[in-house]
Amino acid sequence: MSLKPVRLPPIEPEAGTTLHRDQGPSYKLSGVSSRHQLPPQSVLRPGIDTQSGELDSWPAYASRSITDIGAIGRGGKGPKKQSVIPKPKFLEALENYVEREIITLNCQDPKPSELRLQAYREVFEYLIGDFKTYRPLLSQIKNEYEKMLSHYREKIRELEPLKSMLITVSEQCDQKILRIREEENHEILGLRRKVKELLNELGQGRIREQGLQAQILKLQEEMAKEYKRYRDECDMRKLLISDMNDLRHQYEDMKRMAGQGAMDDEDDPVRLKIALKVARENLGTQAAELNRIKADYGDVIPRRDFLALETNFTEMNEKYETFQQDFSKLKSEHDTLLDVHQQVIDQRDEYYTEAETLRRSATPRPQWKKCAEIVPGGQERWYDLYHGKRSADILDSLVSELKAGHDKGPETFEGEGVGEEVPKYLQFEGTIRNRMLSKAEVANLLKLIWSSKTESDRLKGARQDMKEFLLDYFRQKYNDPEMVAEWGYSLKQALINFENEPHVKLFADVLNGKGSEDIYYREMDVIKTLMVSLDELDNEKAGSLNLDQFGAAIKKAFPLKMDPEIEALVSAAQAELEMVSDTTTTIVYRALFTEDEEGNTGPFLTLLRQQERDERDAYVDEIFKQLEGKDEVPMQEMKETLMMLDPQITSPIMQKYLSIAYSCTPELTEQAEPAALDTVIDRMKKGGIYRVGTPL
Repeated sequence: MSLKPVRLPPIEPEAGTTLHRDQGPSYKLSGVSSRHQLPPQSVLRPGIDTQSGELDSWPAYASRSITDIGAIGRGGKGPKKQSVIPKPKFLEALENYVEREIITLNCQDPKPSELRLQAYREVFEYLIGDFKTYRPLLSQIKNEYEKMLSHYREKIRELEPLKSMLITVSEQCDQKILRIREEENHEILGLRRKVKELLNELGQGRIREQGLQAQILKLQEEMAKEYKRYRDECDMRKLLISDMNDLRHQYEDMKRMAGQGAMDDEDDPVRLKIALKVARENLGTQAAELNRIKADYGDVIPRRDFLALETNFTEMNEKYETFQQDFSKLKSEHDTLLDVHQQVIDQRDEYYTEAETLRRSATPRPQWKKCAEIVPGGQERWYDLYHGKRSADILDSLVSELKAGHDKGPETFEGEGVGEEVPKYLQFEGTIRNRMLSKAEVANLLKLIWSSKTESDRLKGARQDMKEFLLDYFRQKYNDPEMVAEWGYSLKQALINFENEPHVKLFADVLNGKGSEDIYYREMDVIKTLMVSLDELDNEKAGSLNLDQFGAAIKKAFPLKMDPEIEALVSAAQAELEMVSDTTTTIVYRALFTEDEEGNTGPFLTLLRQQERDERDAYVDEIFKQLEGKDEVPMQEMKETLMMLDPQITSPIMQKYLSIAYSCTPELTEQAEPAALDTVIDRMKKGGIYRVGTPL
């Protein structure tokens, strides 16, 4: 609805009234030199409306407030009083227009509203259009309000996404803080539990030491008593022997004297009486001496008992020394654990500081939990993959899972039959389901198979073919032909899915006849040799060595390796243990011989295996270069080549290599026929031969 524009004609003075330009009030606009005169007050009749065309003047105190229009439009009730002075038509028209617009737009609520603002904006436009004199000022006022409203709208529009982003970032930071605190609490609880256990063990060791010390003191006292008894017994025996010799001499003298007296006067009663008296006295003396000896030597023990006690004391003393050494070792380990605990606390403080820094400046960590929706296995499977890993490792695991997830084989397999051309562990007719083995399950299964085969070959005394052993292994474990075929076909498909993994490819080559089991056993021997060398240099058995000792242990275990290869292994160990500080010179070597649930080892063991493969391939390439240009290679020439390239090779290893090259038993190598050079070299690469001595 629009209002008819109202024009304001000039105010005419009353009859008989003359306007003087220089009399009455005036005003002046900024930037204008001329002044504008207002009509004098005598021109306007007070109390009466001065009408000028269609626009009436009306005192402000007689007007109804425009803000009351909304209440009237909402049906506000109340007594209406007639204004003393009638309202101007133009003002009444504007108020009616605002009232109708508000009712039409249904915005009677006095709360701020764009619709109400639009209605009042239109009324203000009418006022600007009709009051030409004040139009510039009113237009400027309106423009300033509109600019300010637009400015605040833009500000609100810009702040809305920032507000939502701030809320999201705040929630993420709170979750990350809670997660870090939970991990720290778990770690602190674990360390406290370990410290408590070590303190308990230390207390028990002290109690055992006190008991042993008390036993030693008691044995020392008993030994002192026994030694005193022994000395007393020796002295008493010497006295007894001396007394016995004296009595024997007296007896002989008496006997000799009695014989002489008998010759003189055998029947002399006086002499007989005297002799009887002397004999009785001697008998009393000897009886007293015998009683004294019994009293003195009654508690003396035999020498054999003393020797037994001395042996027991020696054993107890050795045990005490052993316990003392164990206690010293335990105390050293406890001190080491306290140092490690302090290092963990320092690292925790550093991580907390770093976390606070990252919380303020770093990019938030991706929401890896969302990947559980696309990874096979769901939330539990994805939690096992990303828990405790860095973002780069999680990304590698995700890429591997996505690659493996695209081709895990069909849901079911069709049996290949029971023909002789089919491996025994795959002989089956019918439909078998695919178990969809994951990488971790395959790694665990391969470990069990290798361990069981090693034990089986040791008991049988001969090496069994891997295909036949798989059949025996699955039969022994499941005792069901369908389950045997199910695991066999699932394992075959898993070997295809994860063929890029080194340990899976090695097992697949052995199973398919493209490689020898000696390669696997050689890698295990290499790792075992290195661990033994490291343990020998670790005198304190703390599981750590400095850089020089670590390099020396590698050199001792692998004397054929050059200095660059040893330096590469040391660098790989430092990188795996994240030894970024120049002041850190200790390598915890036992942490290098671990693997994750998927069978993957760290960079150190991976580089060690790669160097072993490179050395094996280089040795075979040297043999090929030595025999290059020949179509067939006789056995004797191959033997001479091996002895020339590796003078330190032993006869049993020589027979083994020749049996691999000519595909015969070691006993028949002398009768082997010449074979093609390519065939011999291919067999040697698959057989896993290696250099024994130092290269020329």
